[in-house]
Amino acid sequence: MSDRSSAFLKQVPALLAITYGFFLSIDFMGGGMKASFKEPLTKYLEAHASDFTELVSFVIGIIGTSFVQSSSTVTSIAVTLAADGLVPMIIAIGIVHGANLGTSVTSSLVAFAAEVRPLTGHFGRDLRNLLFAPRLPGFHRAVSTAIVHGMFNAVLVTLIVLFLEIPFGFIHRMAEYIASSMNASVQSSATIVKALEIITPGAWTKPVTKELLHLGAPGWLLVAVGFVLLFACLKGFSGRMREVLLAGTDPDDVEAMGRTLLGTHPFDTFVRGLVLTMLVQSSSATTSMVVPLAGMGFFTVRQIFPFVMGANIGTTVTALMAATAAFGTPGFQAGMTIALCHFLLNTVAVVMVWTIPGLYTSVLGCTEWLADKSERTPAMLLVYLATLAVVVPVVVYVLPEMLAWGLLATIVVLMLVGPHLYLRRKAQRGEELSEALA
Repeated sequence: MSDRSSAFLKQVPALLAITYGFFLSIDFMGGGMKASFKEPLTKYLEAHASDFTELVSFVIGIIGTSFVQSSSTVTSIAVTLAADGLVPMIIAIGIVHGANLGTSVTSSLVAFAAEVRPLTGHFGRDLRNLLFAPRLPGFHRAVSTAIVHGMFNAVLVTLIVLFLEIPFGFIHRMAEYIASSMNASVQSSATIVKALEIITPGAWTKPVTKELLHLGAPGWLLVAVGFVLLFACLKGFSGRMREVLLAGTDPDDVEAMGRTLLGTHPFDTFVRGLVLTMLVQSSSATTSMVVPLAGMGFFTVRQIFPFVMGANIGTTVTALMAATAAFGTPGFQAGMTIALCHFLLNTVAVVMVWTIPGLYTSVLGCTEWLADKSERTPAMLLVYLATLAVVVPVVVYVLPEMLAWGLLATIVVLMLVGPHLYLRRKAQRGEELSEALA
C-alpha cells in the first residue's frame, strides 16, 4: 500500500466526521435563519427591494469573501439562503458571482511575506523597508503566482457578469434549466424520493436542528454556531487532505512537492488544480501552497496559470455539496440553481480565456504589471488588495447603478487593453537595453 493510500485510510474517520459537520452547519444556518430572521429579513427586503440589484449583491459577495477569505463559505451561505427562501434568487446569484473576486487575499499575504529584508530592530526603519524597499526577484515570482488568481477573476468574472449575466441572465438561465431538470427527475420517481429520505444529508442533520430549536435554542445562536462550524470544517478538511496529498513527499524536496502539485504538462496542471481544490475545498489553500515554490524559482506564472484555472472550477464543488443537503425538498431547485451559477460562471470564464484571443495575455499582463510595481514598492500589493476588497466595492455600492456599471465597465476595458500595451512597451525597453549593452 502506498504512503498516500495509507495516509488516506488513517484520515477516513476524521473526514467522515468533518463531512457530517459540514452538512450540520448548513442545516444550523438554514434552520436558525428561518426561526429568527425570516420575518424581519422578508420585511426588510420588501422595503428595500429596489436597492438590492444583482450588481449590489455582487459587491456584497466581494466584500464578504474578502473578509471571510473563503468563497466556499460565502457560496454555501448563499445556497442556504436561496434554498430556504430567505432571499430572492437575484440577490443570492449576485453574492455567488461576487464571491469569486475576494479569494486572492490569503495567497497575496503569503506572497507579501516573501523575500523580506532582515529586521534591524528599529521599528520605523523595518516598517519602511517592508513597505517601500525593493525586494529580491523571488518576490516578483511569488506575487505573480498569488495575484494571477485574483486578476483572472477580476477580468473574466467581471466581464461575464457585466456584459452577459446582468443584461441577459446568461448563467442564471442555464443553471435554472439544469436544476429544474434535476428536480423533475428526482420528483418523478417515488423510489428515488424514498431513498433520498434515508441517504440525503438532511435526513441526518435536520433532527438535530429541530431538537435544539424545540429545546429553546435561539435561532441566532444556531446561525452563529453553524457559521463557525462551517468555517472550521472547511479548514479541517483542507488541512487533512493536504497531509494526504503530500504524504510520502519529503518536505525539504521542493521539486518533488512541485511535481506532486503541478505535474509536468498544462492540461495535467489544470486537472491537478481542479482535483486538489475539490479535495481540499479551498482555492485559497491550493494557490497558497504553490506561492512559496514559485518564490524559490521552481515555476513561472505561465506554468501555474492552468493550475489556478483548475482551482477556480474545483472550488465550486462546495456549493454543489451544500445544495444536495436539500434533496427532495421544495427548496432544492433554488439552492441547486445558485450552486450551478457558481460552477457555470467559473467554467465559462476558463473556456473564454482559452478560446478568445487576447484574454490570456490580458490576465497575465495585469499580473506582470502589478508584480513589477510591487517588486519596486511592496506596498503596491497592499494597495491592490485594499482596492479590490474595499475601495471598489464601496464606491460601486454608493454610486447610482448606471454610474457603477460605467465604472466597472471602464475598469474591465482598461484591464483588457492596458496589459497588451504595457507588455509591448516592456519588451521594447528590454530590446533597447540589450542593444545599449551590446
